[in-house]
This record gives sequence, structure tokens and C-alpha cells, in this order.
Amino acid sequence: MSGFEEKEYKVFDLFEKQWALVTAGNMERFNSCTVAWGSLGTIFSRPGHSGPTATVYLHPSRYTKEIMTESECFTVSFLPEQYRKAYGVMGSRSGRDHDKAAEAGLTPVAMGKAVTYEEAELVFLCRKIYQHQFTKSDLAKEVCDYYIAHPEVYPPDENGVWQPHWVFMGDILEVRDKRQG
Repeated sequence: MSGFEEKEYKVFDLFEKQWALVTAGNMERFNSCTVAWGSLGTIFSRPGHSGPTATVYLHPSRYTKEIMTESECFTVSFLPEQYRKAYGVMGSRSGRDHDKAAEAGLTPVAMGKAVTYEEAELVFLCRKIYQHQFTKSDLAKEVCDYYIAHPEVYPPDENGVWQPHWVFMGDILEVRDKRQG
């Protein structure tokens, strides 16, 4: 992990343009989903940890969210461009009833107490330090309106009511960087 803070990551491009796979669980039971919302930063500096964190956001309808709430660790993995279609598979299929990693042509591998993919070129292994669902009353009206207007993207719960995303923050424990340059 030493020195990862000095590297350039272009976080706005990584999440919004390249996308990422968030994976929760262990090799016996895990699931991943594609995300375009996330950040790298610092929070909760304390003895033994200088504060580097990764933050990701998962919709409550995602199977990955279910496993994430139970997990101690998670990974945020970025794939090279030739795996662009894999993001589509991982973001459009449910791990409840599909082996979407196999369908996407990805090879799961252990990383610490979590799972990533052999094909990933950049991976952040994180220990979860915070999780919480956004509250509707604290979201700006235009954000609420956006959720309500897009039920095909943000499915409502079993009562037909829209639900905001969950936020997950993790201490960055290890970084694997196979990028060139």
C-alpha cells in the first residue's frame, strides 16, 4: 500500500466515465455491481490510519447492497477499456440468480477478506467504516424528483415507494495498481 496516496487517479474520470465494480462478500458468497457514483478522499483520520477512504453508493434494490451491509470489507475495482461490456453485464443482471462474473468473462480472486477480479487494473481494498441510507427529507427536491421520475432505473420498494441510495465508506487498506505509466 505504501505510496498509493502520491499516485494520480483522476477520480472524476474513474467513477463517472470509466465506472467501477463494487464487490462485497468473500469467495464463498459475494456479489458485484457496476457503479458510476463514488469518490476517493479522506475522513476520520485517527491513530493508526491517516484517513484515505473510498466511498460508494448502492441502490437498496441491488443484491450487492444486501451483502455489503453484512460485510466487513469490500473492493472497488476498475477494469481496462477492453472489459467495457463486462460493466454492462455486471450492472444489468442480478447475482441472486446469475453467475454474472462468468457471463461477463471475469475471474474472481481473493484480496484480503474480500473479492476482486484478476482482470482489474486498479483495485481499492477497503474496510467498511460507515454505512447509512440517505434520508429523503435531507435530499434536495430535484434529487427526489429525479428518483421518482426514473422508476426503471431506481425501482421502488415492495410498497411502490422510491428509496434513496445507501452510502458506504471504507478505509483504504491496500491498492493494486496494474495500470501502465
